[in-house]
Amino acid sequence: MAPFKREKIYDLDTARLQVRKYCAYQDRCQSEVEQRLRDMGLQVAAAETLLGELIEEGFLSEERFARAYARGKHRAKGWGRVKIIQGLKAKRVPEACIRLGLSEIPEEEYRQSLQSLLAKSWPWPDRAAAYAASQAAQRRGFTWDEIQEAQRALESEGE
Repeated sequence: MAPFKREKIYDLDTARLQVRKYCAYQDRCQSEVEQRLRDMGLQVAAAETLLGELIEEGFLSEERFARAYARGKHRAKGWGRVKIIQGLKAKRVPEACIRLGLSEIPEEEYRQSLQSLLAKSWPWPDRAAAYAASQAAQRRGFTWDEIQEAQRALESEGE
C-alpha cells in the first residue's frame, strides 16, 4: 500500500473521520487499518483506541474482510484455496476467520473454475503440456490432488 501522502495528522477527530471513510469505502483488515494509522502519524495509544472504536461501530471486521477477500479473489482472479490462505495470512487475519472466508466459496463453483482453467489448454498433446497446465493451476493456488482430479475428469469427458 502506498504511504499516506498528506501531512501527518495529530488530531484524533480528524483521523477518526478519515479512517472511517477509509473503512467504509471497502472492507479492510485490521493490519491495513493499523498501517494507515501509522502512516497518518498517530501515536500508538491513540491508534489502538481508534481501532477499538472502529471494531465496536462495525467499520472494521476481520471476519467480513476474510469472506469478501476469499469470494473476490476466487471469482475475479480465479485463485485457489492455497493462494487465498497465503494472502489472508500475509494480512495477519486469524485462522478462524480464514476458515470462514473459505466457506464462502461453493464447492461446485471451485471445481468449475479449476476445470475451466485446465480446459484452456486442453487437449494436451503430450505429458509435458499436461504438466505445464498443472503447474499453471498450482501457481493459481490449487492443490495437486485437486488438479489431478480435474485432469482425470477432463480426460474422461474427452473420450
